[in-house]
Amino acid sequence: MRVRVAQTALPVGGTKRTCSVPHARSLLCLSLVVLAILASAGPTCAQTDSKAQQPYAAINREAIGYAGPGRETAHDLPGPEIKIGLLVPLQGPRKAEGEALRQAAQMALEDEAGKPLPGGRRLAVVVRDETGLWGRGSSEIVRLVFDDQAVALITSPEGNAAHLAEQVGNRVGVPVLTLSSDSTTTQINIPWLFRIVPNDAVQTRIFAEEIYRKRAFQKVLLITERNHDGRVGGEEFDKAARALNASPPASIVIEANPLDPDAVVKASENMEAVVLWTGPETAAKLVPRMREALPARPIYLCRKAAQMAFEDQAARGHCRTCSHKTIGSSPSSFPSSDQQSGSIWVVSARPGQPAARTEFERRYEARTGTAPSLAAAEIYDAVRLIAAGLRESGPNRARLRDSLAKVSDFAGVSGNISFDGAGNNQAEVALAPLK
Repeated sequence: MRVRVAQTALPVGGTKRTCSVPHARSLLCLSLVVLAILASAGPTCAQTDSKAQQPYAAINREAIGYAGPGRETAHDLPGPEIKIGLLVPLQGPRKAEGEALRQAAQMALEDEAGKPLPGGRRLAVVVRDETGLWGRGSSEIVRLVFDDQAVALITSPEGNAAHLAEQVGNRVGVPVLTLSSDSTTTQINIPWLFRIVPNDAVQTRIFAEEIYRKRAFQKVLLITERNHDGRVGGEEFDKAARALNASPPASIVIEANPLDPDAVVKASENMEAVVLWTGPETAAKLVPRMREALPARPIYLCRKAAQMAFEDQAARGHCRTCSHKTIGSSPSSFPSSDQQSGSIWVVSARPGQPAARTEFERRYEARTGTAPSLAAAEIYDAVRLIAAGLRESGPNRARLRDSLAKVSDFAGVSGNISFDGAGNNQAEVALAPLK
């Protein structure tokens, strides 16, 4: 592992176009779509909130919609099953995360089985692997759309997977529900993408408000990975700090494995707070070591980092919100952070139905032997959202998109869900400790 202070930057790139492609199963069609995605897979041109240079005009996000073809019954997907495509990691260091998401999707499928769909059809989930190079992810998404005939796609918290699904969904006309917090996916006003989680800009604003204004910390360490999600999240936190006229955080960019947690802990010793914008596998290695060495140091985790349980050596027997010996990835209640100076914090939606959330956690733990992650609850809600939309739309992608666009105050186990015109979840979120 190489650790150094670095600056991060937001990506920029090309314009997206919408087109309609007839359903096809041919290898030629699959190849052409993959090539089109790879050709335009560079960074995208996005609206920004920069105070230094405001645009002279902006798109009205509440007016974003889809006026193209596809709503006619001739475009309905055939067969006795209506399939939802799920893209998750099934290999490598994130395999456990992918299995957790698959289990949550299966739970939702079983819970929805007793509610009829139009024409007596059955609901099914098709799972494909996002692991590997960019091109492989594109191919797996295209197979979900053309070979599996998925009516909608659900992607994991991984930003690359969300961007790939976004490009396919926009070109072919397939709704995409994503757990990625990358703000850029919905800044260009694509009518096919819906984000369930609070985006990076929302998370960093809440973190910065807590760190710089409420706690008046001066020494803050920002830890990111050298990848797309790390760069975007780091830039958003820097922007949030500047908006509060705070000193910029010290920055560590983790270049590559092997990771040396002790080196990171040493860099954290003189800091008052630590912000992690990394993947879950990196956080799972860093957090236990930091909690053991620096138990009073508050740690702020981005949503992506908070997908695995962290064994907390320092806090065993001293957890103030629960009696668990490990810190799971479910948000606890929403006390004042002043009461828990050394806790691990995440931005989370307030539960729409606390009793339903508790029951979901109980059932999930009985099923898998582990507490559900944040993403597991969100995948469960995503499947249920699509099922509810299908009862109105039938097996039609464009009509399902219309149904999802109208979602407001959906009481999920992960929290309330309300989409704006650009597909962002506008439900209330707050800072919460992980239990």
